[in-house]
Amino acid sequence: MDIVKHLSNELSLRVPQRLSLVNLDSQLSRVDLFKDSSQEIEAKIGAIKFDTKFPSLCYALATGVGKTKLMGAMMLYLYQKKGLRNFFILTPGETIYTKTKANFTRGNEKYVLEGASDVPEFNLINGENYEYSNFANRLFDDAKVNIFIFNIQKIFNERTDVQFKFHKYKETLEDSFAGILQKKKDLVVFMDESHRYRGEKSLKAIEYLNPVLGLEFTATPGSQPNVVYRFSLGEAIGKYVKTPVVITRKDDDSYKGDLEDIKLLDGIKRHRRKKVLLEEYCKTNNLPLVLPLTLITTKDIEHSKVVKAKITSDSFFNGEYKNKTLLVHSKSEESELAQLLGLENEYNRNEIVIHVNKLKEGWDVKNIYTIIPIRASVSEILTEQTIGRGLRLPFGELTGNEELDTLEIISHDQYQRVIEAAKKWIKEIQIRTYDQEPDEELEPITIEPLSGSKYEIDIPQVQVNVQTTAELKPFKPKIGIESFEELKTQIIGTEIAEGHTKVLEDVEHKLDLPPVAYLSRLIIKESDELDISDKEIVMAIAKDYLQAIDKDESIQAKVLAMHTQKILSDVLSQIRGKFDSSTKIDFTTSTDKISFTSFTKAVVKGFKVKDRKAVSDDDCVDILIAGYTKTVFPQNTFDSKQEKWFADVLEADNEVIRWVRPPMNQFPVYYKGGRYNPDFIAETKDGYFVIEIKEADKIENKDKEVYEKAEQAIKWCETVTKGTKKEWKYKLIPHTAVNRTDSFKAIISRAVVVER
Repeated sequence: MDIVKHLSNELSLRVPQRLSLVNLDSQLSRVDLFKDSSQEIEAKIGAIKFDTKFPSLCYALATGVGKTKLMGAMMLYLYQKKGLRNFFILTPGETIYTKTKANFTRGNEKYVLEGASDVPEFNLINGENYEYSNFANRLFDDAKVNIFIFNIQKIFNERTDVQFKFHKYKETLEDSFAGILQKKKDLVVFMDESHRYRGEKSLKAIEYLNPVLGLEFTATPGSQPNVVYRFSLGEAIGKYVKTPVVITRKDDDSYKGDLEDIKLLDGIKRHRRKKVLLEEYCKTNNLPLVLPLTLITTKDIEHSKVVKAKITSDSFFNGEYKNKTLLVHSKSEESELAQLLGLENEYNRNEIVIHVNKLKEGWDVKNIYTIIPIRASVSEILTEQTIGRGLRLPFGELTGNEELDTLEIISHDQYQRVIEAAKKWIKEIQIRTYDQEPDEELEPITIEPLSGSKYEIDIPQVQVNVQTTAELKPFKPKIGIESFEELKTQIIGTEIAEGHTKVLEDVEHKLDLPPVAYLSRLIIKESDELDISDKEIVMAIAKDYLQAIDKDESIQAKVLAMHTQKILSDVLSQIRGKFDSSTKIDFTTSTDKISFTSFTKAVVKGFKVKDRKAVSDDDCVDILIAGYTKTVFPQNTFDSKQEKWFADVLEADNEVIRWVRPPMNQFPVYYKGGRYNPDFIAETKDGYFVIEIKEADKIENKDKEVYEKAEQAIKWCETVTKGTKKEWKYKLIPHTAVNRTDSFKAIISRAVVVER
């Protein structure tokens, strides 16, 4: 069994998590942790240097990618493939320590090993329970798996007059707890936020435990020489984390009043808007409600109290945030710290968190949407330390709604200074400006269907079975690594000039397969779309790539051994664009019927619903319009004026008996990209119609998504027609074919023919 691929699938690892696991497998495949010295392991891995007395590999992963879940996956890998049983997780502070304990507690909602089938029974030992007498026997049981979770502050201290219990002799153990760990020959130390442990005393405390292996995880590795895999924030943005956006005003001179007050007002207005949009999104997608958080950073404790007084005053949004604001600083009470850890809890009512100075590691709850830095310079604001705390995705994936996929940082510094500072920090950051106040405030409105309405269309439920296959097409790969020729020359030159022939030969021989077979195995292991049946074509690709490096197989082996991850990533990036994928979707009609339910719409606060006859063409998009009588929803929203015109035609045409504009995610047609929501369903004297009105240029240009949806909708109609003996048809209509004065038949007669 391919353990890496198996764990990746069971734990639903993201690409950077999976690549990190592949990297670990690759690094450990060429070394013997129990026989090789640290220097020998360093030489065999190549291109890195250990700055510890034990071998330690660093994974530099952007905030929000999922370092803790990766730790869990690596533990299972080391247990299942290497037989290791003792894992020590080191955390840099109380917040991360508490969260990590929850992550490895069975039954907890944030348990990171959920989904894995082969999880051994394990002892979870931490800074509170390690002294319990009943743990003594467990620690001496070599058949047990132990996961130790400790705060670095409980292991060492700057004071020389303090000896922690961790290092004190204990009669029940006949040693200190640290001494027991030191005797574990298979101890692996996982260092979360490992850049925090580079101090002399921190490293000394860790090295005392004499681990067989260290695994480090950090978003800010600095110049650490032992980094074996990197996935930067720039790579993560737009895929695995929110996009950071700086919100600023163009003209500082236009401010009237206190700048601090303006920032607070602008930021909370953005917060209130996102709160309504989140409610709309959660209800539309049948998800638990997510409450957004705004983080406010302040200069010092006294300043934070002043800010809280403003926010909780009656004059600030009518006192709405009196009982929804949490102030946390170094002198906070335990109850306040406990609330901090429960910010994602469904019972949390806090919407604003005020914090003094920087946000420390651990303040990375997923529902942060706005950051308001007060009395902070642009350079202080635009750092991964500050912004990284709010980048996580609350739903585990992007929503497709731009406002919900962004983290907004309110900055009213001089516009040009903001731009210059932002681009220095990271090119992917966005800058948005406005001349006056932020967008109008929103409120959610729920639209209920008319119960027992004579205009309910008889739509059968359809069961869906989706099967997706991908076939790799042969191609000639190219070397996409910059300065690769220089890199290759350097490796060979080092071999000759510096007398490292023996070390390099050792590295070559540690590939357990010839280079082509070795690289092919890694490619198949990493790709979800490939398996052993693709071996022949993958080996051809690997062979072409390695021969482009050098015709000499021994040199291929050296280069591959020294730079496995760079080469693997380069080949995989080319392979991913060479698949012929196909999705087979089968429909089966059932006797159950579709009943449309209520939907939620975010509208401008105080908005009055207008009658369809009183709405102008310029004012009919994305607002609630009433006055429809042939549908279960008397109020509807439209994405274009042509959709609104078509709804008016459906109302007026005597051929149309009833119609509906299906609420999002309530119509059961699926395509390769997910669920398809057609614009209209209509019942006429001649039959039933599923209708899509689309921009003419997308139809003319054969937009892939438009036609994939159309093909599946046609198949759905064919299935329902066979199952019900009632004729259903799909109509794809260019927006230019819709006129408000035409009949229903005239408009659908202009539908395009979808070739299949």
